[in-house]
Amino acid sequence: MTGFQTATRSVQSLPQAPGRRPGLRHLTGAAALAAVVALVALPVGDGIVLGPLTIDRAALFLATAVLGLSALVQGFAWRYMDGDRDRRGFDLRLGILTLAALVLAAADHMLAFLAAWSVVALVLPRAIGHARGWAAADAAASLARRSLIGGTVLLGGGLLLLWLATGGHRFSGLAAGLPAADPMIIALAALALVAAVVVQCALPPAHGWLMASMTAPTPVSAFMHAGLVNAGGILMLRTLPVVEAVPAATVAAFAMGSLAMLIGAAASRAQTGVKRGLAASTSAQMGYMTVQAALGFPGAALAHLVLHGLYKASLFLGAGSALAGAHAPRASVPVTASRLMLAWPAAIAAGAGFALVTGKLDATLGGRADTGAILVAIAGLAGLQLATGVLRTGARTMVVLLALPVAALIAGGLYGAVILIVDALTGVAAAPQPLALYHLLLPVVLLMGWGGIALGLDRRAAAAWTFFATAARPAAATTSSVTKGASHA
Repeated sequence: MTGFQTATRSVQSLPQAPGRRPGLRHLTGAAALAAVVALVALPVGDGIVLGPLTIDRAALFLATAVLGLSALVQGFAWRYMDGDRDRRGFDLRLGILTLAALVLAAADHMLAFLAAWSVVALVLPRAIGHARGWAAADAAASLARRSLIGGTVLLGGGLLLLWLATGGHRFSGLAAGLPAADPMIIALAALALVAAVVVQCALPPAHGWLMASMTAPTPVSAFMHAGLVNAGGILMLRTLPVVEAVPAATVAAFAMGSLAMLIGAAASRAQTGVKRGLAASTSAQMGYMTVQAALGFPGAALAHLVLHGLYKASLFLGAGSALAGAHAPRASVPVTASRLMLAWPAAIAAGAGFALVTGKLDATLGGRADTGAILVAIAGLAGLQLATGVLRTGARTMVVLLALPVAALIAGGLYGAVILIVDALTGVAAAPQPLALYHLLLPVVLLMGWGGIALGLDRRAAAAWTFFATAARPAAATTSSVTKGASHA
């Protein structure tokens, strides 16, 4: 059963909301369809300037995702939040956050972007603390407020420095203004912007606010993880020329994203709570998106931003279905080191499929090696992960050696095709960088982590297991039990 099917089943199982018409949901859905039509009809170019906003194909692509996600969440909340004592406040906050996300998607003026970012920093904590009077919810809201306002200060400082250095106030003019700007001011601005991305995307060590947000109602969690946390990715894409102009900022973005991938993925495996595991996974996925941007592939980062949003929203909205299958035993066959070797054909096939479709074969094997090779390696690691899961089911050797590589080849090619489609739709151009030694550390460490997890070494090493189990543990004040007067959580 897919995540969208479980989300739909969860909605259908909730009681009807008599007397309440889902007009806003239908309006949002209609707006999403209109954005799709405009995305297809609008020619690739500079876009339409509407004051501080620029409606180009990238903005329409993001707007389509935001509106679609908001409509899905509103459809779920229509029944889920029925009878809640602050239902009107919930609807108002969700509407404000949707509007802010749309402005973030289209804002070309720095002040407009900062204003929308600030709205998220002020309204999202209140949505996290929706159950007023519940000590844990109040503490989680306070932590989120402090963290997000801190990220807003970093963003404001970085944008102010950019304005002072370049004299411009639009993101579209940054690249042209960089050559004449003071390198020191640009470096400080780039580092401040990367720090703002780290906070908003909940990358370690700034992931505490997201881990503590489990008190939020499920619809809030779905929209937050799918459409607001990734605002840091939008900032990264908007200011990528600045970050790429400062080697220290590029390395910092790559390093912080890589750290989030490693810690988030391992921490999600060590969690027992469904929502906390999903939160750790979000941190890992935002890390991968940051890595893609730092490697010079904004189109891949944009595709990942939207795909992750759709996938994570479906998981949160269907999280309740985990209870239904809680008693269903899952057969798992231990995997030995020798049997793990059977997974490599699938890994090679997945990487090859991705490289062939995206044209990154030369970047991987040819004399023009660049950062595209890292994306190919990560696609191969995804094939390894897929094959490991199949091995745990006790699948026959011939299935793993013959059928699975074919499936992995197709999957890798499809993922590459999605990125090419996003590149074509949005007009975003890739700018791969020369391959450096530090780039190679990420796939090597990921490979070591895969081997350790596949062999169960993480569970056997008590210290490592404890570290990853506590890496996603929220502050104690945000995990107290529900008290009288709390509403939906």
